[in-house]
Amino acid sequence: MEYDVIIRGGTIVDGSGAPRFPADLALSGGKISKLIPPAESPQATAARVIDASGLVVAPGFIDMHSHSDWVIPVPEHAEILRPFLLQGVTTFVGGNCGFSAAPIRPDRAAMLDTSAQMLSERPFQWEWREVAEFGAHLKRQGLAMNVAHLAGHGSIRLSVMGADSGDPSPAQLNEMRAMLERAMSDGAVGISCGLGYFPGMIAKPAELGALAEVAGRAGGIITSHLRAYSTRSLFFDSKVMHNLLAVREMVEVARRAKTPLQISHLIFVGRRTWPTVNEVLADITAANNDGVDVTFDTFPYTGGNTTIRVIFPAWSQNRMVELLHSADGWARLRDSFRPLSPFIAEGAQLMWAANPSFAHLEGKFFGEIAESLKLDPVEAYLTIARESAAKARVMMHLYSGDDQHEETLCAAMAHPLNMFEMDTILTSHQHQNPASFGTYPKILGHYVREMGLLSLESAIHKMTGMAAAKMRLGGRGFIREGYAADLAIFNPATISCAADFAHPETAPVGIEHVLVNGRAVVADGKWCGDEVLPGHWLTRA
Repeated sequence: MEYDVIIRGGTIVDGSGAPRFPADLALSGGKISKLIPPAESPQATAARVIDASGLVVAPGFIDMHSHSDWVIPVPEHAEILRPFLLQGVTTFVGGNCGFSAAPIRPDRAAMLDTSAQMLSERPFQWEWREVAEFGAHLKRQGLAMNVAHLAGHGSIRLSVMGADSGDPSPAQLNEMRAMLERAMSDGAVGISCGLGYFPGMIAKPAELGALAEVAGRAGGIITSHLRAYSTRSLFFDSKVMHNLLAVREMVEVARRAKTPLQISHLIFVGRRTWPTVNEVLADITAANNDGVDVTFDTFPYTGGNTTIRVIFPAWSQNRMVELLHSADGWARLRDSFRPLSPFIAEGAQLMWAANPSFAHLEGKFFGEIAESLKLDPVEAYLTIARESAAKARVMMHLYSGDDQHEETLCAAMAHPLNMFEMDTILTSHQHQNPASFGTYPKILGHYVREMGLLSLESAIHKMTGMAAAKMRLGGRGFIREGYAADLAIFNPATISCAADFAHPETAPVGIEHVLVNGRAVVADGKWCGDEVLPGHWLTRA
């Protein structure tokens, strides 16, 4: 039988966590047609043969926490998202942290543009309203990779309630539930919450639970950026560790709603929080053992990108720019930020100034920026926030460790309920996050080959089959006959990440071939170009 592609001589790691084995793969029509034992291989022929001798053939990697639904609608998205493909990512799940590009109400489009400005390449024309219409737009345009979608609680709430910071009325809650019901009918994989951002930060558990129940009843999940990732925060008034309270809050929401929970980017922010890792992981394990389907994800870096607004108190979110331009507002914000001054100086890095006058400061830490502007770190942070109209992006460091201390990060990564993700904001205009260029090669090179933190089979399971199962991506994430031919082919002896916080845009090493639905997007380590658009819009299985 003549196949489209045969991949010969490789070692299969199939995404299930099972031991590796030798086999050839035959692909036809964008799917895996047959796993061929080596003895039978010479009889199979194909239009194209890929020599995988000495290489591992794995399912394409799944980024289960992406914000690229705010980039992929633009025609040049393939060029922007090229670093994802070069590191073996074939699928991403968008709509995270409460902000999704659909569903929306057209009369709130300007508000959504403002709220999601840190995520987007540029404002949309908003040619869609519902999730199905968003998917249809992407399919017409063409996709460089596969896309699955979470409906964002923040986008839904803003569509229904605008900037209202009160609790939803029964009518408003019913409208929010109806928007989510339509999104789930359109194939969304679940609902996401961003409890560190407005408006998610003001939503109470009853509101979140009412929506989680809708997602769960439809066979979906709830994901959540937690309300706190440090031992102390502005969200809880308790001597109990706030990050532990934040985990318990969402576990209880999921328990009551009978809906699977994915805790987004479980991080431990600041040196005082690192020692809490064992207690938090034990709490998650206990909840899982008690019948709550709760898992979490991590990225292999001690820093993550976000908006400059992330550490501003809830009372300031609605009128932040106004407060920053007011003497009284400035003084109140400055005073509330004083305890954070050491962290801002050492741990906050400017990624995108959103103001050309301050572009020369991009990539610098706020301790350096403070010296440059002759201000203290808090006033430097407030100044950049004000002069960017609160649009600037930052990289926060001291997440679960630093360059010399990775014990907390490793404990989270190695946990059996953990999966991997990137959580990057990748646009064409900013100092980049190295995770956009090297997440999966770093895991497979540094943490698997060099450190032995995980076996190769376990690491690939976390970034493929386990992620596909959690996110309801049927026919993906495993090397099995009849499954989509999304594949990452790499050299296990050389795969590595060269990108770091100082040089974030360095391409990885060791990824030789990447196929999306059977078509090459990376061949012999090189990107195949922006005209190759083999991706699919994925709906919930």
